[in-house]
Amino acid sequence: MEQPREIVLTAEHVKKYFPITGLLGRVENYVKAVDDVSLTLYKGETYGLVGETGCGKSTLGQTLTALIKPSAGSIRYKGQELTGLNGRQLRAVRKDIQMIFQDPYTSLNPRKRVGDALTEAMAIHGLGDRSSRVDAAVELMEKVGLPLEYFYRYPHELSGGQRQRVGIARALILDPELIVCDEPVSALDVSVQSQIINLLLDLQKERGLSYLFISHDMSVIRYTSDRTGVMYLGRLVEEAETERLFEKPMHPYTQVLLSAVPVPDPERKKERRLLEGDLPSPIDPPSGCVFHTRCPYAQARCAQEAPPLRALEPGHKAACHLCGRENA
Repeated sequence: MEQPREIVLTAEHVKKYFPITGLLGRVENYVKAVDDVSLTLYKGETYGLVGETGCGKSTLGQTLTALIKPSAGSIRYKGQELTGLNGRQLRAVRKDIQMIFQDPYTSLNPRKRVGDALTEAMAIHGLGDRSSRVDAAVELMEKVGLPLEYFYRYPHELSGGQRQRVGIARALILDPELIVCDEPVSALDVSVQSQIINLLLDLQKERGLSYLFISHDMSVIRYTSDRTGVMYLGRLVEEAETERLFEKPMHPYTQVLLSAVPVPDPERKKERRLLEGDLPSPIDPPSGCVFHTRCPYAQARCAQEAPPLRALEPGHKAACHLCGRENA
């Protein structure tokens, strides 16, 4: 009998609205960056989160790591609710939940040497003495492919790939169980991207890590992720095992994203689907299905009723009234 998979993180109906203030500081409206997102992350897996720029991926990642507070919803790490924790309680949880940021330069303090950036986190959490912290940092630097002499260098003395390795080492120094990777390779050259991705996957196997991997690159998501969620305008519109999603996308938006992925075969012709119209504003998203203003299959019901994210096949969910019908 197959053992149930251990759940590491659960998010239920998470929302994050940013207030827009006018004269006298009055709130006039909200930017609905994340709007009613639910997902589950299992131990040892990589959950890919994909969507175009501005869809709310990074905001969701920062909300799930408690870097910013959600406007509504529940976030549980191993059954522990995070949304009501105070600063001291959050510090204890943050030891197990770390983040690798998109820009490896701005995420590092330019006035701190690499060694200090790594040992600082251990000092904050009261782990070991100065000597043991240095030993742990040096060992981890070797693990991520950084020579020992880089221990005393500043971020501006490193290349982009080297800085990102420092970011990875900093996320690993506390021995976490969950790491949110927010576009960790998008700022790097293609050759360096493959090195960093393979490093992350090797570390995952070695340490049993769970990843939430955020990217706008469908090829990167396919290579790294076990399951994938597709976001559009703050909402999750499709979720499935990654290979299943690529082989049989159900939501029209996912189909558009996949049609833009280049095929490495000059003899093979691929139909390209283009979206009409502009991306709606998250300040005033469309009523009903948020994608209906750009969907070629939209019907009257789509503008009136928001479709729930529902299971259409085992392990495959989509938020579309028409999914499963001939046109969609």
